[in-house]
Amino acid sequence: MKVTVLTENTVYKREFLAEHGLSLLIETAGKTWLFDTGQSGVFLQNAVKMKENLEQLEGIILSHGHYDHCGGMKDWAKKWPEGSPVPVYMNRKGFERKYSSHPLTGHMLFSGIPEEAERWMKEKAGLVLTEEPCHAVSEHVYLLSSIPRKTDFEKIPATFWKETHPGAEPKRDTMEDEQLLVIRESQGLCVFSGCAHAGIVNCLNYVQETFPGERIHSLVAGMHLKGCSSRRLQETVSYLKELEADLVVPLHCTGLLAAAAVKEALGESCVLAEAGKKLEI
Repeated sequence: MKVTVLTENTVYKREFLAEHGLSLLIETAGKTWLFDTGQSGVFLQNAVKMKENLEQLEGIILSHGHYDHCGGMKDWAKKWPEGSPVPVYMNRKGFERKYSSHPLTGHMLFSGIPEEAERWMKEKAGLVLTEEPCHAVSEHVYLLSSIPRKTDFEKIPATFWKETHPGAEPKRDTMEDEQLLVIRESQGLCVFSGCAHAGIVNCLNYVQETFPGERIHSLVAGMHLKGCSSRRLQETVSYLKELEADLVVPLHCTGLLAAAAVKEALGESCVLAEAGKKLEI
C-alpha cells in the first residue's frame, strides 16, 4: 500500500502548500482512493507537483462533514462541472449544518461543507450515503461510523455544534457522521481517521470489536489531541504502545505536542508526515 499526503497542516518541501486540513491518496490492490479533500484546492495543486493522477480514482471517501475535510470538493467540482466520474462516499449525517463556537466569546462560526460544494455533491457527485455501522465499499475496504464512546477520558468536544433543521437552536454535535476507513491487507488492518472526534482509543476499540481477532497493522490519523488534557494524552499514548501497531502516523489535528509524545513513546514505529510525504505501508 502506498499513501501520499496531499494536504496536511505542515509542509517542508519547496513549492508545496499546507493548510489546516487533510487529504490522503491511498493506493492498494490495484485501486486508488482519495480520503478527504482538505479545505481548498491545495490537494489538487500538490497532486500536480507530485505527478499524481487523480483521474483514475476508485472513489472519494469523506471522513466527516467539516470544511477542513470536505471544503476541497468545491475545487473538485470545478474540475468536473458536469459530474464526478467516481462515487463519493459520505455518512448521511455529514450534511447537517455544523458550527464551531469560539472558546472565549461563544461566537458560532459555520464549519460544515461549503454551500457550493454541498449543492454540487447532492446534484452531480454520484453520492453514496452511508448510515450502517459498517459499510463495505469494496472487497477488504470498509467504512465504520456511529463510533461508540466508552472511555471516560475522551469527552465530547465542547466547541462543536449542529442544526438539526433550519432555524433550530444548535445542539452539541456528537459527530455521528464521522467514519473510519479500514482496509484489510496481508499484514493486518490499516486504519485511517480524519479527526477521531469520538477519541482515537474509542475508534480503535471499535475497529477491534468490528473485526474480532484481526490485528491492527497501521494507523494513519488525525487524532484531535491538540490542547487535550494531560490525562487523555497519557492514556492515549499508553494505549498506542499496547496496541503494538507496525506503523502509526499522527496527522492534522493531533497537534505538535501530542505527535511528539506519540513519537517519543513509539520510536521508529511512529512516522511524522507532512504535505508531500509518501508512505509505504
